[in-house]
Amino acid sequence: MKKITLFIAFIVTPLVTSAQSFFDTLEDIDGVDVVVVTKDAFEMISKFKDVKIEDNETLKVFEMIQELKELKVFSTRVTAIADQMDSLVKIAIQKQSLTELMRIKEDGSQVDIYVKVTKNKEYVSEVLMFINGIDKQTNGKSEAMIVSLTGAIDINKMAELADAFSEGKK
Repeated sequence: MKKITLFIAFIVTPLVTSAQSFFDTLEDIDGVDVVVVTKDAFEMISKFKDVKIEDNETLKVFEMIQELKELKVFSTRVTAIADQMDSLVKIAIQKQSLTELMRIKEDGSQVDIYVKVTKNKEYVSEVLMFINGIDKQTNGKSEAMIVSLTGAIDINKMAELADAFSEGKK
């Protein structure tokens, strides 16, 4: 499940917009781990034009991150906070008019991915991923994670990258 989550987060990372305001309150709660990557960081990364990229998948990821505005990841292993995260995600989905992209259920964990489609159906402006369930590495304790991405990403590039990763797993 962790591999699937990391894979999806890596691919989806270049995409989300305004859901972050719904989750900013989580930053101040004890028991919540937070990672925030700002537009400035993504712009700095995009300036590394002399970086030698050995494979096509890495190049596609590098191209995608250039359009990111922000990445926020909130995670907890506290059940009460996981429930609060679930409520916040439901509010964000409704208020932001997000569309469900996919659901994955495996080994007691659930991954839900939502997107905000732009007028140009080739791009997505927001991606919200919520992972909730049981972590085998923590002896069955509950865990939850919200991944919020804002920016613009070409869906075709994301699909190509997903295909490349899928072929690599075979």
